[in-house]
Amino acid sequence: MSKTVLITGATGGIGLATATDLAGRGYTVIMHGRNRKKTEAARDTILAGQPDAELKIVMADLARLEEVRRLGEEVLILAPTLDVLINNAGVWNSKQELTSEGVEKTFAVNHLGYFLLSHLLLPSLRRSSDGRIVCVASDSHQQIKGMFFDNINLDGNYHGLRAYAQSKLANVLFCYEFDRRRRSDDPTIFAVQPGLVQTDIGLKGNTWLHSLAWKVRRRMSGNKTPAEGAATSIFLATEPNLADQSGLYWDNAAPKKSYSSSYDKDEARILWEMTEEMVGIEKYF
Repeated sequence: MSKTVLITGATGGIGLATATDLAGRGYTVIMHGRNRKKTEAARDTILAGQPDAELKIVMADLARLEEVRRLGEEVLILAPTLDVLINNAGVWNSKQELTSEGVEKTFAVNHLGYFLLSHLLLPSLRRSSDGRIVCVASDSHQQIKGMFFDNINLDGNYHGLRAYAQSKLANVLFCYEFDRRRRSDDPTIFAVQPGLVQTDIGLKGNTWLHSLAWKVRRRMSGNKTPAEGAATSIFLATEPNLADQSGLYWDNAAPKKSYSSSYDKDEARILWEMTEEMVGIEKYF
């Protein structure tokens, strides 16, 4: 029986590269996107090269918690047993933007979306004999010393890099805390550093200066292709016998140290409890 994977942000870049690879390995791939036309085009791109691929598409704006909840309900029906959740979707904004629920958008999509969707899909992930959650984080979390708990929206202190770094630190703290709270039938969880990859992140809807800075950073860091950026996520989704590697930070298909603040257990606990309140879920642990 084939395994089933949900990939958020699967319409381009790392997400599409991940979906293409896993479809080729025989996985049933649920591709998430925000724009239906773009998501269908991504699906059709895979089918053009792999006509027998098992692909499904789901739509949601991950900046809106109500849509994340609806997405969770839909996936529970589509995949009563879910083997892998890859939290890949992410945004980077030059200017502060608040969601309809009053949350800074980068934090909402990059962290609240990961946290809530992972919890909503636990029933399906627990039915898998080897359930896994892969969270695409970033070494950008090293750019701040800790979470801005007294001003999570960065009001009056906003910068695109600061907001992105906070959301990526939140990803790592979430993975570590999830693993500490993990019960025996829960999925394993991994945080991933994909590197600076040739994707749209940092380019669309941002100032020309920030877009140029992203292009320069990518060029100086090797300018990885989406396939190269997806390699570690694919490894963590497919490699057998990783149960004892849960709760680690990965780069180039190997564990590595994250920034020192990400190991602060009090910081992780505070973030967890604050996030529970923000997304309005019952305690799962």
